[in-house]
Amino acid sequence: MSHSYICSTNSKIRLLAVLFFLIASHAPGVLAGPDTIDIKIGQGSYRVELALTSAQRRQGLMHRERLAHNGGMLLVYPRPGDHRIWMKNMKIPLRVLWIDEQFKVLQIRRLVPCEASPCPVFSAPLPARYILELSDDEHDVKPGDEIVGLNAL
Repeated sequence: MSHSYICSTNSKIRLLAVLFFLIASHAPGVLAGPDTIDIKIGQGSYRVELALTSAQRRQGLMHRERLAHNGGMLLVYPRPGDHRIWMKNMKIPLRVLWIDEQFKVLQIRRLVPCEASPCPVFSAPLPARYILELSDDEHDVKPGDEIVGLNAL
């Protein structure tokens, strides 16, 4: 084999790897970096942090001063259940979505920081596998909508 054939083949492999990375990095459901994932809800695209451990889920977005319109946090539970949250130590209001195992939105609530003690606790009417915390902006989402990209978890 000639040296030019090997170089040409290596260049093609590198080019294909770069193209794959560029395409994959813009596809919903692709892990976007350490502990983040890209998802789509309706026409909206979001890059959300993952809370995979019980410690990460307990911490959530507490003490955050702001949240980007297309940012948030996805609390991932090992199995569906009556997963509850509260707004203790929160500085910003949130739009909170409870999501089932088939990636369908069960419930959406606007929650504000808790200033009283004890803080109220919130949950969905049906077992949820995920809780998605988004900014307190209007989002094009309603119960029954499918979250695209969660199957990458």
